Amino acid sequence: MKGLGSLLDRFKDSLDKDIASREMIAECIKEAAGLDIRLEDISIKNDTLRIRTSPVKRSEINLHEAEILKLSALKTKLNLKRITY
Repeated sequence: MKGLGSLLDRFKDSLDKDIASREMIAECIKEAAGLDIRLEDISIKNDTLRIRTSPVKRSEINLHEAEILKLSALKTKLNLKRITY
């Protein structure tokens, strides 16, 4: 039973890190582009940030992409290379 508890603790820690990273990225987007993005619309995989949002917000994020990536590198330990939609 201890093995199951340990596994669940590791899974919980992993989820907490993911949520914290997405919160920091949402803050970076708000700071750089002035847009509010829901945490559910942000995902990170293979050094790529994926954002699901409206076309208007996509355009604004695209204009500020370099600044968002720079801020996210400073505030998180992630090395994001690009943003996709």
